[in-house]
Amino acid sequence: MSQLTHYLKKALTMPPQELAKKTANKLITKLKDFREKSKDLKGHSQVNFNVPIIENTYIDIKKIDISNIDMKVAHYLTKRCCEHRFDLLGSGWVKNSYDSIALGVEGYRYDMNIAAPKSEMDKYEPIDWQKDFKSGFRWSQKIWYKNQRIGHALGSDIKVPWELARLQHLPQLAIFSMLDNGLKKTNITEFKHQVLDFIKHNPPRMGVNWTCAMDVGIRAANLLLAYDLFVQLDDFGLLDDNFKKIFSNSIYAHGRHIINNLEYSESLTSNHYLSNIVGLLYISTYLESTDEIDSWLAFSIQEIISEMENEFYEDGGNFESSTSYHRLSGELMVFSTALILGLGKKTTALQNYKILDWKFKPKLLPLEQQRYKIKNHQVDFPQWYIDRLFKIGRFTVDITKPNEKVPQFGDNDSGRFFRLSPNGNFLTNKQAVKKYLNLKGYPENDKLFWDEHTLNHKTFVSCFAGLYEDKIFDNNIFLEKSLINNIAKRKLQSKDKSYKSIKTTTFILTDVNNKKSLVHEANAEIKNLRLIAYPDSGIYLFKAKKFYLAICATPLGQNDNGGHTHNDKLGYELWIDGNDMVKDPGTYLYTPLPDRRNEFRSIQAHPVPNVDEIEQNSWSDGRVGLFRMFRESKCSVVDFGNDFIELVLEYKGIRVVRKFEIKKDGLTIYDRCNKKLSEKKEFNLYSNGYGKISLNE
Repeated sequence: MSQLTHYLKKALTMPPQELAKKTANKLITKLKDFREKSKDLKGHSQVNFNVPIIENTYIDIKKIDISNIDMKVAHYLTKRCCEHRFDLLGSGWVKNSYDSIALGVEGYRYDMNIAAPKSEMDKYEPIDWQKDFKSGFRWSQKIWYKNQRIGHALGSDIKVPWELARLQHLPQLAIFSMLDNGLKKTNITEFKHQVLDFIKHNPPRMGVNWTCAMDVGIRAANLLLAYDLFVQLDDFGLLDDNFKKIFSNSIYAHGRHIINNLEYSESLTSNHYLSNIVGLLYISTYLESTDEIDSWLAFSIQEIISEMENEFYEDGGNFESSTSYHRLSGELMVFSTALILGLGKKTTALQNYKILDWKFKPKLLPLEQQRYKIKNHQVDFPQWYIDRLFKIGRFTVDITKPNEKVPQFGDNDSGRFFRLSPNGNFLTNKQAVKKYLNLKGYPENDKLFWDEHTLNHKTFVSCFAGLYEDKIFDNNIFLEKSLINNIAKRKLQSKDKSYKSIKTTTFILTDVNNKKSLVHEANAEIKNLRLIAYPDSGIYLFKAKKFYLAICATPLGQNDNGGHTHNDKLGYELWIDGNDMVKDPGTYLYTPLPDRRNEFRSIQAHPVPNVDEIEQNSWSDGRVGLFRMFRESKCSVVDFGNDFIELVLEYKGIRVVRKFEIKKDGLTIYDRCNKKLSEKKEFNLYSNGYGKISLNE
C-alpha cells in the first residue's frame, strides 16, 4: 500500500465532520508554519529572552551514592566523551567531527563533510551535530526544522544525531567528576564547551535537532540535571554568570519549542508526548516562576498523571507492546514523579497559575479540577497513580531472566531518559569486531571496547528502590536509588500490589488440519515453578530457579496503531540452566533500511506458528508503514494451570492453538491449526540493541 493510498484510506474511514475539522486544522497550521519559517530564515532564531539565571537546585550531591561505579569504567568513558568519541546506536566508539569518516551501514556510506566552524574555545574541536556519523550522511543546519527529510537516503539514520543531541553523556560526565577530583576541572570545562558548541550551532527551529520535540524534552532534562550537578562541583568559577545566562536562555527556548510543538493527538499519545511533558516539567521546575512558566508546570503535572492512565495498563505494563519502550516510558514516569514530589517551595506556583491565556491542546485545567492535591508544600498523587507506578517497576522485575536480561518483545531502539550508572562490560576491540557485524571495518587502535548491556534493566529497577520500601527492587545499583530518593525526599507506599487475574476464552478448535510439537529438554529437574501473568500487557511467565519462559501474547499496542509491536504473537523466550535456548532477535534498525526493519518484525524472525508466511498483522508499503500495523490478529488464553498455558491466535482466517507445557525434564510446545503449518526458514540474525547486529548463536 502506497503512502497516498494509506492516507486516502484513512480519510475515507473518517466521519465527514472529523475530516473537515482535521483539514481545517492542517490548513491553519500550514499558514502559521509559513509565517514562522519566513521569519526564522530571514533572521536569526537565536533570541535573548533575558530570563533569570537558573539557581534552583533539587539535588544534594553529598547524598548521591556512587560507591558501585567502577573507576576504570569512569575514566574510560570520560576520556571518550572528551575526545568526542561516542558509541551510539551501534556506531562503535568513533569520533564525530566535521572531518570524521564514517564506517557506513551495510555498504551505504556518504561523504558530506563540510568545513568545520572556527572554534572560539581554546583547544576545543567542534562536534558536527547535524551528522549521522555511522553513515556519514549530513543534514543541513540551514533548513527549517519541519522541512528536514527522514529516511530518504538509504543507510542514513536521523536517530544518530538525535541521540547524540539528547546530551545524555553530560550528566554521566558530572557523576564521574564526583569520583575523582582530578577529573573535575577537565569535565566542567568540557561540559561548558559542549553546551556552548551545541547552542551556537543548533539555533532554535533550525537543523535536525529541533525536528522532534521528544528529543528536545529529553535534551532539556539532561542539560538541567548535568547543570545542577556541575554547578555544585564548580570550585573554579568556570561556569560564570555569562555562561549561566546563555544556558538559562537556551533552556527557556527549549520550553517554548516544546509547548508549540506538542506531539499530542486526541486519538493517540505515546512515549513522544510523554517525553514532551516530562521535559517541560524539568524546564518549568528549574526556571524562575512567571505566569507562563507556572502554567507550564501545572500543565506538565496534569498531563503526566493523565498519561500514566493512558500509556500504562492497570497491570503495570506499557501500552506500546514493547518491553524496551516500557523501560523508556517507565524512566520518564519515575524520574518525573520524584521531581514532582520534591518540588518544595515551587508548589506555590501550582496554587496561583493562570489558565486564561492558555492556547494549546490539551487545555490546562483549573486547580480545583486537577487530580493531585497540595498539602504543606507537597504534591500528593492519587493512590491509583502510586499503585500503578509500583507495578511498572515490578513488571520489569518479573520479566527479568536469571541472567539479568529482559526479553525483547516488540521494538528495542535502546531509548533512555537518563543514562547514569554505566552498565556493561569490557571486550577487547578484536572481540567486539568479531561479535558485531555492524562493526565491520572498525579500527582496532584501542585495546578495550566498552559494550553497554542494553537488555539489562537493573538501573531502571534501582530507581524504584528510591521511591518504595520493597525488597523486590533491591540490587547492586546504588546511584539511581540514591538520586531518586534525594530528589523526591520522601517515600511512596503502594496499597495495591495484587496481580490481575487471567481471563480465559472458551475456544474449541474442531477443524484441525495440522499438529506439531517441539521439545526443549532441561538438564536438571524443574522445581517450584511459578506462573506470573500480565494479562493486560499480554505477557505470561513461568519462572523457577533454573527455568524461565516468557510468552508473548501482546495486543497491537498504541491503541491499535501498532507502531512498536512485532508479529511475535505466541512467540517466546526460553532460558534453561544458564543458557538462552530461544531468544527474540530484536529490532536492529528503523528507517535506514526499511527491508531490514520489516524483516526483524515479521513472523519469519520470531518463534511463532507459520502458515504460508502470512503475517499476523499487515503494514503499509514505504516509510508510512514502518511505524504502523493494521490490527488483524487476536490472541486469547484458552486454559492455564501451574505448569501449562494454552493460547489461541486468530488472524486472516487462520486459527492456531499453542500449548506450553512444563514438565520436570523440560518444555513441550504443542501447536494445532485449522490450516497446514509450514516450516520456517532459519533466522540467524540477532540484535541486542538498536544498530547492533550479530549472528544468533
